[in-house]
Amino acid sequence: MDYYISVALIGISAALAAACCLPTLKILQLSGYHSRGVLGFWKATHCEGLVRYCALTMLGAIAVAIYVGCFGTFEYARYCAVATFSALEIVFIVAVKKNGDTDIKATPRMVRLIVLSAALILALSAGAAWAAYYDPFCQIVATAIGIFLPFVVLAANTLLLPFEKLNNGRFVKQAKKKLADKKPIVVGITGSFGKTTAKNILKAILEKKYSVCATPGNYNTPMGICKTVNGMLADEQVFIVEMGARYKGDIAELCAIVEPHYGIITAVGDMHIATLGSREGVANVKFELAEHADADGLVALNGYNSDCAELAARTAKCAIECTGDGTRVRYENLTYGAFGAKFTLYIDGQSVEVTTKLLGAHIPELVCVCAAIARELGVEIESIADAVSALAPVEHRLQLLQEHAGVSVIDDAYNSNPVGAKNALDVLGAFDGTRIIITPGFVELGAIEKQCNTALGAQIAEKCDYAFLVGSRATDIKNGAISAGMAEKKIRVFDKRDDAVSALAELPNTENAERIVLFENDLPDNIK
Repeated sequence: MDYYISVALIGISAALAAACCLPTLKILQLSGYHSRGVLGFWKATHCEGLVRYCALTMLGAIAVAIYVGCFGTFEYARYCAVATFSALEIVFIVAVKKNGDTDIKATPRMVRLIVLSAALILALSAGAAWAAYYDPFCQIVATAIGIFLPFVVLAANTLLLPFEKLNNGRFVKQAKKKLADKKPIVVGITGSFGKTTAKNILKAILEKKYSVCATPGNYNTPMGICKTVNGMLADEQVFIVEMGARYKGDIAELCAIVEPHYGIITAVGDMHIATLGSREGVANVKFELAEHADADGLVALNGYNSDCAELAARTAKCAIECTGDGTRVRYENLTYGAFGAKFTLYIDGQSVEVTTKLLGAHIPELVCVCAAIARELGVEIESIADAVSALAPVEHRLQLLQEHAGVSVIDDAYNSNPVGAKNALDVLGAFDGTRIIITPGFVELGAIEKQCNTALGAQIAEKCDYAFLVGSRATDIKNGAISAGMAEKKIRVFDKRDDAVSALAELPNTENAERIVLFENDLPDNIK
């Protein structure tokens, strides 16, 4: 009986310990299963997550020490000690669940990772129990499993890597074969920002002449693209591929899968400097598209973005075209506001007036770079204008929403960067009424993050009546806003975005003015 009770307690404790791993598993999944992403998260949050595991270990050690030290002669003291540690594990799980830290996507890879992590934890628990059988005080040491839990996850991830590479290779091979059989015209789109918007613009334009398939949502990783090819691509003539990158070589890896004929680089900015090291590192990884596109193809650069325009001087495998002032594809006479954007588009000396519901000064830039590829594929300028005019705003990207009478929302919550945020604030400034921003600021900008958030504060002071700041970067934004002349009473700081939204009702509105609320950026769960 004693044996079965011991085994049951070990199993329960190990299962709970595996559940305690969920916060680390979530960060690992959000980091694309790169262990360095977890390490970067710990560094950025000053090891806040590790402190929780340390607390679990410390409290468990104290509880076990009390039971073994004070009640060691009691026959079932070791059972009570293990039960107490299990209770602490339950408290840990409940606490992290309340913060949403356990919300993971149950993909096949994640299931495999959970199973292997649980097996490793069970082995550690069994070993600790075996030691404790001979010396009750070894139970104190056994509680150290708590601090090792996140490292068990990283170890399991490392052990699975060879299998995952083989498994992914199978899907990649299947996707490459299908592309070789179907032979669509492949257009790759990358850039620090504007990729999804450019993808939607180009798709609408090319559909005037071709049947088109495009990667949905943010399916911009190797497996996301392979899933699109294997599951969605049929007999379409054109396949548009959004290409994301956080590390050097990411775009080259995607190009090896889809072999693009044409490409678009929307911008080079400060996104992912934390993983790419510098603006130069960002430029290098984006230019991988031009280095691997078809030799007879074309890559169009957004020349209105200065760092992107500089790529035109580099040597590429394919032809390079840069849009912008003085080039064959450009725009002029831009006006924008609540109606969207209006401008004149020029291509090879021809011109057409374009009106679109899409907000932001960057929209005509993206239209130009898409138009360069569309003209190469034979789409007429009038068709380009018609397609752009019919486009609906992209969800969470400067999307204008009418919440209810007297309140409008500009939803730019998908992500943020210094250029995109300035565009969003310019749009907000075009509205009459009480202008409010809710933002956590910029993330993943490495050494320049503090500087950029301080500059964001200064821009907020110029365009906004109130600033609701969320999270750990609020202090830098607030300091920038106050230095630029914004009254401190107009600035409020919150731990969570939901708290900021609730506080909107507290703002005075004696003149019944229209309220325009800009949601700029929404932190991913692996960033605080």
